[in-house]
Amino acid sequence: MTTKNPEIGKILTEAYQYWVRTLPFQLLFTVIYFSVIMFAGAYAFRYYGLFEQVNQFSQLMYSDFPAFIKKYEELMKTENAMYFTMAILVIKSVIFPLNIGFLKIYRKLDIGEPVAMSDLFGGFQGHYFFLFLIYSLFWNILNSYILIIPPLSLFWMGMMLFVPALVFYKNYNFFRAFRISVQIFQKNIIVVLLACLVSILVSYCGLVIFFFGIFVTFPFWNAVIYVLYKHLIADFQE
Repeated sequence: MTTKNPEIGKILTEAYQYWVRTLPFQLLFTVIYFSVIMFAGAYAFRYYGLFEQVNQFSQLMYSDFPAFIKKYEELMKTENAMYFTMAILVIKSVIFPLNIGFLKIYRKLDIGEPVAMSDLFGGFQGHYFFLFLIYSLFWNILNSYILIIPPLSLFWMGMMLFVPALVFYKNYNFFRAFRISVQIFQKNIIVVLLACLVSILVSYCGLVIFFFGIFVTFPFWNAVIYVLYKHLIADFQE
């Protein structure tokens, strides 16, 4: 049952409650997520020869930092650097299905089913992995350009917000899921935009306030997405 004009305060309060109830999953998620990106990213950085090139002028970091930054910026405009950037987008896309596990976990909490650590990997099971890999790759590539204009990026995030949940819960194809997601966004634009903005702030506040805090705050936005879905769509395929 959907909620008419849900209050942003209620949305965030409920999301916080889901987040608190699943703190061990939040920690495991973040450790896996950043470990994969860090190690795979480091391998890609070396594979494309960027590590060796940075090492050639690394001494400038201590003697002439502006010169170091200038050389690094020039390096990141090279062909190998572009290949590295694409590799990072692919790596992030491969690990994205880990987010879907929270949709499974939160739903199981609502219907009273026991939750297991294996539920966190629900997005990697069967065809879901390939579906969300393709979705995330499309999202990451397009968003890398849209990020140049932050307000536009926020609107894009709001329009795409419910696509993964609709694919996971309703088994919709991406085109149908996107159309419905945009419709829901248009009808609830203020609450969705506010929820997106707060989710971003909370997810990264652990890094700003206390570096290691990001290991539990980073996945917070998954709880916000679930609560928004529950209030604005509330259509689960049991």
